Amino acid sequence: MIGQSVMILTGHSQSVTCVRWGGDGLIYTSSHDRTVKVWRDHDGVLCRTLQGHAHWVNTLCLNTDYVLRTGLFEPANKNVGSPGDMQQVASSRYKELKERIGEELLVSGSDDSTLFLWQPATNKKPLSRMTGHQQLVNQVCFSPDARLIASASFDKSVKLWDGKTGKYIASLRGHVSAVYQVIM
Repeated sequence: MIGQSVMILTGHSQSVTCVRWGGDGLIYTSSHDRTVKVWRDHDGVLCRTLQGHAHWVNTLCLNTDYVLRTGLFEPANKNVGSPGDMQQVASSRYKELKERIGEELLVSGSDDSTLFLWQPATNKKPLSRMTGHQQLVNQVCFSPDARLIASASFDKSVKLWDGKTGKYIASLRGHVSAVYQVIM
């Protein structure tokens, strides 16, 4: 299968800006067409289209990204066994996080200076519209424990938001130019 296209997801009318693969069998894509699309990973069927941004959607992040990205490689886990053991460790880490945080949440950031917090597996409507940036949002990121969201913007700031409600917490200022990335 290496080097072969397994599936093509078509549906956006303009350039795709970000792709995220969730832990619950869904793939999320954002686009210059101002939408976020939710796809089933096993057959590529479009489940729903999330709308609300007034301009390009630049960035996406899931509250499960940290566990999905690190898999079994939790720094505390030094001894790893067979490939089956590895998959079991990674799966149990994901399940533990889901028990603690509930449903997988998605945050999107846009050229319209807003962020939206979504429950993309079950709802087309956003949980929260997050405003406060004065210029476009370049990147969003959940903290490893999913309690916080950080957003980076051309307005020279990083803003912190509650990871469950999207409520504004604080602005981190001091950059002399646009902030392109944030990593937590």
